[in-house]
Amino acid sequence: MTMNRKRYVSAQLAMFVSLALTATAPLSAAGNFLYVDTTAAMSNNSIPPIPVGGLTLTLPAAAAAYNTAVVTLNMPNLYLNQPTGKSTPMSATISIIAPFSPQGIVQAIGGIGCDTAGINSSARKPMTIVLKVPLGAAGQAVMAEWATNGFSTVNTDTFASMSAILVKE
Repeated sequence: MTMNRKRYVSAQLAMFVSLALTATAPLSAAGNFLYVDTTAAMSNNSIPPIPVGGLTLTLPAAAAAYNTAVVTLNMPNLYLNQPTGKSTPMSATISIIAPFSPQGIVQAIGGIGCDTAGINSSARKPMTIVLKVPLGAAGQAVMAEWATNGFSTVNTDTFASMSAILVKE
């Protein structure tokens, strides 16, 4: 795999900005970079996907300098639990969704699970998802969503973040 020097330097700059913004306010925007994070303890046991609180970005309209957003969702400490310790496997889906993109709904989905029967809580599981979102004539929301299989609860009680780098494709 080859990467031209310009993209390599841009990737280094994006990483530096990401690390710098991690220590600042929960919602940040710097040039072609958007960022939001949360440290709230949250859980969900619904079957239909619902938004993860605090993990929504508003992407700008396309401009001369950019027409695409590369969105990254990072939830490094997810875990599942079943208060009753049922024998049904635990599972959840995590996704990034851009419901109003010019190409229609754009989504990336990942999943976590635990097949060990009879336990009340799974080990912590990291999840990182990346999604390319085309930008249109108007701004648009992009959000993290999560759902379960209905037999378990998905939880996070530490840091989680969503960021977007705006690029010209």
